[in-house]
Amino acid sequence: MSKGRSLLAPDERLLPTYKMRPELQLSVYEVACSAAGPVGAADLAEATGLHVKNCGLVPAFALSTGLLVPAHTHATYLPSAKGRAVGRAFKESRQVGLEALRQRWRGQWFGRALRERTGRGPVTREGLVVKLLEAARADRHRIRQAQVLLDLLVAVGMVVPDGEGFLSWYEGAYYLPNRGQSDQRAGASPAEAEAGQNALFENRAQDQSGTEHETPPRQQAAADPDNENTAEEENVASPQEEQEEPVSAKVPPPRREQPVAPPPETGHGNDDLLTLLLPPVLLADLTRLSAQEVLELHNHLRAVTALTAKLRGRPVR
Repeated sequence: MSKGRSLLAPDERLLPTYKMRPELQLSVYEVACSAAGPVGAADLAEATGLHVKNCGLVPAFALSTGLLVPAHTHATYLPSAKGRAVGRAFKESRQVGLEALRQRWRGQWFGRALRERTGRGPVTREGLVVKLLEAARADRHRIRQAQVLLDLLVAVGMVVPDGEGFLSWYEGAYYLPNRGQSDQRAGASPAEAEAGQNALFENRAQDQSGTEHETPPRQQAAADPDNENTAEEENVASPQEEQEEPVSAKVPPPRREQPVAPPPETGHGNDDLLTLLLPPVLLADLTRLSAQEVLELHNHLRAVTALTAKLRGRPVR
């Protein structure tokens, strides 16, 4: 038997309903947080002019984020202390109310997830939806609700679109602590990010004259929907984590012809491979050869490779 769409797994987090547009859900939150007494679906529908059935689906998410608390009457709600603060802010102006809502939601599980995902720069909408699904521990069939949650956070102003299909955190990109800065794009996979991070640490370890430097892995904060101040990231980078100046790469020019000391008198001067191959042949040195000579060199190298592989018992493909 398949799990019903309205049922949640034991560790699955609640997502907002997809049966009402995000900007309309914001209107319901504003009315509910500004209420002086218990409100239900009928009260919310009367105050907003929306359908009563859909208004009854909206408070569940506000309840999970700590804006509302259950009232004594069935299916009615009261604004919590945080919700009343948001309601007072909305009475001043809509912008003040949205700022208060951002402050209350930035510490929620979805706020922490988006801050982490956009920490290194803009991310595509699809990437943020996948991140929200992972943070909610939800299955793929709840992708519509994850999309609504992302649109709701865009309406609140927690993530900002740049007009080119990417979205950023409203406070701008920042660098996660205990992670070196790199030039990789924000859309890189975790495996690529880890590989780049390890390479950066190895380079720094070589530059410290044998001094070992080990950075502990970043610990994931426990997801507590009622705690808005957990897992706050600090936008501080130590001097050791500053990005080194990039060095421009260029192709080395061919070596100038220099007098070479004569080989030892063995009777086979050209047979001394060590003398011929030191210093190593650079790619730029091949410009001195003709097309026929380059082809002959390729054939010789192929033959040497085949013989070496045969001696080591490995076939040449």
